[in-house]
Amino acid sequence: MVYWYEDGTDTEKGQCVRIWDVPGTLSGDILRLRRNLPQRKCHFEIDGDTIRALPEYLEPREPIDDSEDISELVASLPLVEVDKKRHFVKKGTYRSEIRNLLACQGGECPGQPLSQHIIQLLGRSDKGELVFEKMSTRPFILPQFSDLATYKRWLLHLLDALQTLHSLGIVHRDIRVENVVFSRDGKRLVVCDLEEHWGVRNAPELVPEVLDAGWSPESDVYDIGHFIECMVYANAPLTRQVEWPVPAPLDAIVAACMCEVPEDRPTVKQLRAMVEAIETDAEW
Repeated sequence: MVYWYEDGTDTEKGQCVRIWDVPGTLSGDILRLRRNLPQRKCHFEIDGDTIRALPEYLEPREPIDDSEDISELVASLPLVEVDKKRHFVKKGTYRSEIRNLLACQGGECPGQPLSQHIIQLLGRSDKGELVFEKMSTRPFILPQFSDLATYKRWLLHLLDALQTLHSLGIVHRDIRVENVVFSRDGKRLVVCDLEEHWGVRNAPELVPEVLDAGWSPESDVYDIGHFIECMVYANAPLTRQVEWPVPAPLDAIVAACMCEVPEDRPTVKQLRAMVEAIETDAEW
């Protein structure tokens, strides 16, 4: 993995550090947040326990602009007078996002949501942006709660959203704490970002080099395991190698979700039964 830092060198580009994943060594421990990054004033790499200077600066990859022309779809949405206190707006990128949002509210806008735990598309702004209800994001909500009853409620909300999506033939592909929002009191979780396009590739059956390879409801279930870890730690890991064990009874659910073989993972319906069986008055 390659990282770029704004300080550390006198160059305008900053410092470049490449870290190889070699478990049980300095580089592996750094990626797992067990040891700190050594201080150097040059571009360098860490391969196992070996630290060496990089012969040259590694240029970051150019961002890929694969946005689509969605102007016709956006124009078909009702115009909303945006109130910054009540609404959140974003620029749409893919046609799939608008189609998926509409499917989740009966094919109309604003329509009737099929799940109270999927973000509702309200319409378009006068600037052609997509308009949604303004809600709270995870940095404001997750640190406020650490009780099992709240975690249970959030997971049931997440599973309700996924059950609705999967029933419509939609695989989310990007189940992360960054892609849910909350009511201001934290009592309701809502899934957002229904682009169904890039997404995370944590599940072992997904091929990183292929855009549309292996996505399935089972890969969404796998990502619930990571979601639970981030929910409990109220954070998102910097690298995929970070190991964040969670306490019982959530540990059993994480293990079930993250089975290597997709067919061995529970279905969303089975997961719901597992979560509903959690006793919130148990010692936590």
